Amino acid sequence: MKPLAYLMLLAVPALNAQQSPAGAAGRGVNFYSIEKEAALGAQLASEFQRQNKILDNDQVNGYLNSVGGRLLKQIPETGFTFRLAAFADSEKSGVHEPRVLPGAHIYVPESLILAVKNEAEFAGMLAHAIAHSANRDATRQASRAELVQIGTIPLWMSDAAAPSAGNRMPIGILQLQRGYEREADDRAAPMMAGAGWDPKALVGYIEREQPSAYTVTAAVFSALPPLEERIADLRKSIGNLAPRDYSTSAEFAAIQAEVRRLNSDQVPRTPSPTLAPPQE
Repeated sequence: MKPLAYLMLLAVPALNAQQSPAGAAGRGVNFYSIEKEAALGAQLASEFQRQNKILDNDQVNGYLNSVGGRLLKQIPETGFTFRLAAFADSEKSGVHEPRVLPGAHIYVPESLILAVKNEAEFAGMLAHAIAHSANRDATRQASRAELVQIGTIPLWMSDAAAPSAGNRMPIGILQLQRGYEREADDRAAPMMAGAGWDPKALVGYIEREQPSAYTVTAAVFSALPPLEERIADLRKSIGNLAPRDYSTSAEFAAIQAEVRRLNSDQVPRTPSPTLAPPQE
């Protein structure tokens, strides 16, 4: 997952020597307390907003927080205040995953809003991002990276087939990322179902948008699980859910239209001074 790779490189220097229990979050070592992760997240969020154009639009961000609020009701208390916002990006292909920063800061790219076919697909990708945040994957990965650096001389990895000095990461950390992706998928499916969206929509979106690895090299250096395995795991998780009726709102089409208008009109977009938490 590209956001976690970015965060690992930023977060490792901030590690301290005390381990805190993971609680209801994802399993594994985590050197960060809730308080330290929240402080780190605030710092990284401020930096992210300086480097990116946050979408200052009440209609889009209001809808985003409404969907997020429904999904957050499906998970236990995390100790964090979730803050969600949309931002301008230029991604043309890929899964268009939200940027998940420590301390429950989630930034949703406009490319995701435009790439999904309906509200359920959008809710699925947001649920996946919320699961990463609730599992505390960014600080879990940063903690594990510290252990890897202490215990081994790791091989490098990269998001691209031809890695550069600026995006190298240990292959062991890459394997962890794929595990985090599976955990987030597994948690997103019941989150979607509980909030009233068909989790099969997430399967459809990932199957359509995640690139397939055509070479052994691409498979080794991908931060995502192999597509066929990921889809099979998701379908297994969905198969374990109790049958229920699902619905979707037509409001999402208006949100997509508003994002297209903002892009075509080149409306100025500036960072919001404070991101409001989702409405529950």
